[in-house]
Amino acid sequence: MIAVPLRYKRAERGLFIQKLQHAVPSIVVLGDGLAHLSHNPRGAELALGVFEVGAATAVMVSVVKGIRQLRRAAPAADTHAHHGIDWIDLFIGVMLAVEAYAKFHASGKLPRPTILLAVTMVAVGLMHGKISAFGDRRRELRVDTDGISLPGRFFQRLSLAWTDVAAIDIGERYARVTANDGRTQRLDLTDVLNPTAVRDALMTANTFLENARHAASASIESTTPQP
Repeated sequence: MIAVPLRYKRAERGLFIQKLQHAVPSIVVLGDGLAHLSHNPRGAELALGVFEVGAATAVMVSVVKGIRQLRRAAPAADTHAHHGIDWIDLFIGVMLAVEAYAKFHASGKLPRPTILLAVTMVAVGLMHGKISAFGDRRRELRVDTDGISLPGRFFQRLSLAWTDVAAIDIGERYARVTANDGRTQRLDLTDVLNPTAVRDALMTANTFLENARHAASASIESTTPQP
């Protein structure tokens, strides 16, 4: 079976913008850390300033690297993406943990929402590989000798046996899979991160479709009584 994850540039950019919203406070945290370090601190005050500066800097550096990776997202990246730790989410979680301690140090009260968000971000960052792999499996274009299956909106899939496929059209921008009953699923080949792999899978699908039609035609001919 051929299985190609369908990852879209617009979706990748949207997820990154969400991360930026959490990363923006790093500017404030960096300023707080520098303020703590500018008054000859000692003990916990010194440690707090160092951790604030370190955590905020780590977030900023990871965001810059993320922007570069987003720009380098090659359209021809046809292999399954390597999913590991999401350093942006992880460092944001660490930064939030440092800020939670800073608030506790200043007021003596535990900022529970900040702590909860910090734990969530760290967990998401560490589990990024499994989460992304699950998402890839759910968004796979699958082609085998039995038929074709591709994801649609709202967690739906269009899964068809070859006898149920009316046409597979592959254009410059869009590819369409049309069922005999009129259902259609369209893929924007200019938006997917791996258009070559998607095209190759659909071309193989067309081959399977033609073979299935020839086999069906031969079967009908063999069962048709000869005059």
